[in-house]
Amino acid sequence: MALMQLHNLAVENRLQALDLELYSGEVLGLIGPNGAGKSSLLLALAGLLPYSGQITLKQKNLQRYSAIERARSIALQPQFVDSAWSLSVHDVVSLGRLPWGDADQKIIHAAMHRANVSELARRRVDALSGGEKARVWLARVLANQPQILLADEPVANLDIRYQRDVMRLLREYALSGHSVIIAIHDLSLAAKYCDRICVLNNGKLETTGRVEQVFDEQSLAAVFGTELFIDLERDPPIVLAR
Repeated sequence: MALMQLHNLAVENRLQALDLELYSGEVLGLIGPNGAGKSSLLLALAGLLPYSGQITLKQKNLQRYSAIERARSIALQPQFVDSAWSLSVHDVVSLGRLPWGDADQKIIHAAMHRANVSELARRRVDALSGGEKARVWLARVLANQPQILLADEPVANLDIRYQRDVMRLLREYALSGHSVIIAIHDLSLAAKYCDRICVLNNGKLETTGRVEQVFDEQSLAAVFGTELFIDLERDPPIVLAR
């Protein structure tokens, strides 16, 4: 049974009506060119964009959840992670506990450890590099312990090592009984770490399926407007523009 179901979900001028299901234990990758609607979909699911249609979570309409219930169930790691305040890393990660009304230090320190930012705990977040900030905001989301974790380009500012580490972490989080939705541009990483792929283009859902079903050179070339070379037999998979 699906953990979350989307029926005729639309966002004005951003997303056309789409149907989609999300299952516990899976990583769902959102791919598509710039402006396809990936971030808009995540923002709608997080309650940050008005939408039409219906979203159900555990067979219950999401609009019937209280704000606190929704914040505890769904958390978003945004694409842009600049802070308006000069907070310490520890304080930023602690904000992830706000929906629960506590500051459970065991959970907070575990989240920092998992995101590999424990050594940054006392530093001011506005003094960090872009990649360090991205990992701090991931730790904040992990501290919330949401049932559904939404990540908008979580590896965009990271070097190769941390890209791998973050994708592994998100995969492990899904396997621990949660679900993860990732908007991602790196198609090779999407092919390696996602269970299913959702292809968006011009605000429309083109197709959804397992990696081997969706990663077709001709179909994706039409979406991205360029010829692609795809080799899913390699580890990691190779997806390149010709």
